[in-house]
Amino acid sequence: MKHLVLLSAALTAPVFPATAQAPAQTPVPSAQSAEAVFAERLVNDPRAEALRPYGQRIPPEVRADKTVQFGKALRVPISSVMAEFGRIGAITPTLKPIKEGDRIVVAFWARAQRTEAGAPGKLCRVQLEATPVVRTIFEQAFDVTPEWKMYKLSGKADQAYAPGALNAAFHLGCAKQTIDLGPVFILNYGR
Repeated sequence: MKHLVLLSAALTAPVFPATAQAPAQTPVPSAQSAEAVFAERLVNDPRAEALRPYGQRIPPEVRADKTVQFGKALRVPISSVMAEFGRIGAITPTLKPIKEGDRIVVAFWARAQRTEAGAPGKLCRVQLEATPVVRTIFEQAFDVTPEWKMYKLSGKADQAYAPGALNAAFHLGCAKQTIDLGPVFILNYGR
């Protein structure tokens, strides 16, 4: 749970412009209350073993990795570039309802291994998508380093969704590479 508290603090810490000053006495929440708030915002199972890979003959594998949060990662080797890069990837579904207008943050750990000519790894598209008919709510592409790093994207829910009606999706087929995905957090910050 210590990891959840640290992640919660990193995602919710106020940012003050260089010319502004922080309030003199800002109450600091206890670890227990920060953990409870984070658990309330979390709307998916963040563990790497809960990711659902799809779309290729070489099966991805969940590997032990003590250098990433929760100690496991999903390794996805991509042996060739695909014109439709969304045909190889992984998803994680929501487990709680989402209301229209809720601000959703998708935060995830990733790194690239075995890229071509030392190029950065490519997450062709990370998106929050509606299902079962796939429709993008918001999306972003990422260049990924060989070291573990947390990345994030955010947007607003365009309508209300029942549990399981949204996925965070990772489309990976745009480069020959091996991508490691660590924990993925879908967080609901409300309106």
